[in-house]
Amino acid sequence: MFSSIALKQNIKLVNRCLNQSNHLFFSKLGCARLVSSIDDANNFHVHFKASGRPHPLNLNQNLGKQVLGDHTGLQQNHIWTKEELAEKMGTLYRHTPKTFSDHLMNKLMYGLYHTFNFITGYNHSDPSVKAIEWRLIILESIAGVPGFVAAGFRHFRSLRRLQRDHGWIATLLEEAENERMHLLLCLHTFNASFMTRVLVVTAQAVMTPVLMSIYLVHPKSMHRFVGYLEETACKTYLKVIQNCETPGTKLHTAWGSLPAPAIAIGYYRLPKDALWVDSLKCMMADECNHRDVNHTFADMKSDDPNPFIQEHRENAAFAWRLAVTGEPAWVSPPKPTVEDKKP
Repeated sequence: MFSSIALKQNIKLVNRCLNQSNHLFFSKLGCARLVSSIDDANNFHVHFKASGRPHPLNLNQNLGKQVLGDHTGLQQNHIWTKEELAEKMGTLYRHTPKTFSDHLMNKLMYGLYHTFNFITGYNHSDPSVKAIEWRLIILESIAGVPGFVAAGFRHFRSLRRLQRDHGWIATLLEEAENERMHLLLCLHTFNASFMTRVLVVTAQAVMTPVLMSIYLVHPKSMHRFVGYLEETACKTYLKVIQNCETPGTKLHTAWGSLPAPAIAIGYYRLPKDALWVDSLKCMMADECNHRDVNHTFADMKSDDPNPFIQEHRENAAFAWRLAVTGEPAWVSPPKPTVEDKKP
């Protein structure tokens, strides 16, 4: 039944396409229809080549960001439910170093973390909006490097040895892509200053060869380092979320009622009335997941099978169901009416 309905819709669209001028046909419409989960019956986007995704140039600005944030089937990220977010908010912990390399990476990471806070004068209790904006940009631009470095090394190792990778590459690439999407979510909410861009380039130029060198010599150490890095990221996001939800703070004034960017709604399947703080909660949950994944990888042998493969499949299946039904990850509670507010 579903296939027959889709076929009828496609036939109607082709007929509509044939009635258009050649210029409009090749520049805006085309012959293949893609209906996004965020589209309605009167809003569609097509491309001259049959494809599962619309051409970015043919999308209106707001809807285009949501479609570009939709990663169904492309290194699918975890779609968080309200219950899962509440659970992740209470999972802060610090890994206890056991080996010499664990102690070394722990001292290195937390030494960098506290030095960075001291130099920048970071105030956990009530940070300014600007301080958090550039802090998140710097954090996410660095956090997207290790996963890609590790995936690259394991990719070439698999080719060189003519052996399987046992599923690690998929998880590492998903992590790198997820961190990059965090950065894009931030950049669709606030702008990066010139100095921030300089710091991003500098940090990437320094961290990339360092992480490559560590992974070349001792891969477990880099995964442990990333685990500690994600611990600090979880702590930062939690404080930001708490400040956003605490009246009287600078972040609550600026971000307390700020709507989520369209790209975040598409990426996390958020309800259309979601707030920026909902996006931050999803980003924190992602960081908690990266923390656990890297600490797990640091305890494993390089040829052990990836224990997270089934989770990727479940993520893709859940995202597919939401895409088909058009449902968000959760339904926002109804807003109180005038009658509800009366005593």
